[in-house]
Amino acid sequence: MTELIITEKPQAALKIATALSDDEVIKHRKDRVVYYEINHQGKKIYVGCAVGHLFGLAENSKYKWHDYPVFDVSWKPKYQIEKSSQYTKSYLNVLQELAKKSDVITIATDYDIEGTVIGFTIIKYGIGKDNARRMKFSTLTKEELIDSYEHAMKHLDSGLVDAGLTRHYL
Repeated sequence: MTELIITEKPQAALKIATALSDDEVIKHRKDRVVYYEINHQGKKIYVGCAVGHLFGLAENSKYKWHDYPVFDVSWKPKYQIEKSSQYTKSYLNVLQELAKKSDVITIATDYDIEGTVIGFTIIKYGIGKDNARRMKFSTLTKEELIDSYEHAMKHLDSGLVDAGLTRHYL
């Protein structure tokens, strides 16, 4: 069985990989994106990262100023919305590639509204899944990361997902 753990930031990916690895952490680089491969209790785990939001809301149609508010929006990759976010395409591509090799997906983004939206949009719009396991931690200490992994929630927190999506739509 192979698992993909998705973090919000590169530093968190390294911390989680180091905390969970039973032996050496293998560092991979693809298109300037770093991800890690580890073994944990006989399971191969990839630990990849986002760099904040990889998806954002984009207007489906252009309206004039007096037509607002208009809620004709949909989630699109950030690199398609903002020229300054072109670098996010490589991160999304790597996560999609790793997800294809993985049987289980675990979200390990910050456990707040924004972190939840980052994880959910990657799962839903980047990978095409409706749910994933969820690690919940407040520090990046080895002990807390191991405990968070061992007691990961079986599903995303739907209340946080709904709150975050609503905040973005509004």
